[in-house]
Amino acid sequence: MLKKLLKYFLILAALCAGIYCYLILFPQVLFKNKVDYRNFSIYSNNAIDKNINWILDNCIVQLKTSEIYDSTVHQKIFFIDDSFYYQMTKSFSKERCGYHEFLVNNSMVVPKVDVRNNTITFLDGKARNLAQTMIHETIHSMQEKKLGFWKVIEQPEWKIEGYAFYIAKNNLIINNGHISYKYVRHNLEDLSNHSMRKHYWMYGVLTGYLLNEKHLTFEQFMADDVQETATVNEVVNWYFNSSRQELISML
Repeated sequence: MLKKLLKYFLILAALCAGIYCYLILFPQVLFKNKVDYRNFSIYSNNAIDKNINWILDNCIVQLKTSEIYDSTVHQKIFFIDDSFYYQMTKSFSKERCGYHEFLVNNSMVVPKVDVRNNTITFLDGKARNLAQTMIHETIHSMQEKKLGFWKVIEQPEWKIEGYAFYIAKNNLIINNGHISYKYVRHNLEDLSNHSMRKHYWMYGVLTGYLLNEKHLTFEQFMADDVQETATVNEVVNWYFNSSRQELISML
């Protein structure tokens, strides 16, 4: 009798684990509302503001600045605030702005979403740009399409996240075709603005330096001989040279 109970318990546990994994990877059934527009499908339990179409149009304009833009990539975005999915994942998602599941091309926007104002709000009350978050996560899908699943997950974090950060926030990192010295200085002086992932902005600067100052292609950027430490040293030298030039201009 005890063996039968143990057998049934193990079967039930395996079934529950299977259902949990399935819902993590394919959570569409957990959401009441859906909007399909161009390259995107948006899922939410709350009504989705019609301004989402305008935001997605702007997302695509920004995505097209990437060398790896691919109009055949279809991105699923889930606004998971006030959802059962959030309850299932909050142990590892509550501190995130968004996260991407490779292989199935799901992206979850975790904090509260205000489509009308194009913002998301973190648990600490700080607001961020919704479009930039969706661009960042969609770039991950395009990286996977370009490199393949196994290749993309083998890449160092600074390249994968730096490229996505750079494309999403290109207008901040780049000024007149070059890295913005003011942007770098501002971030170095005020790291508290990046309490979620303090290093992402630096990854974006490294990427911007390689793509704009050294004019690397995406393929060259992803090559094994392009190393983080060497790039950091180059950017530091660039920064201090820019500092000296700024001081000279003030004399």
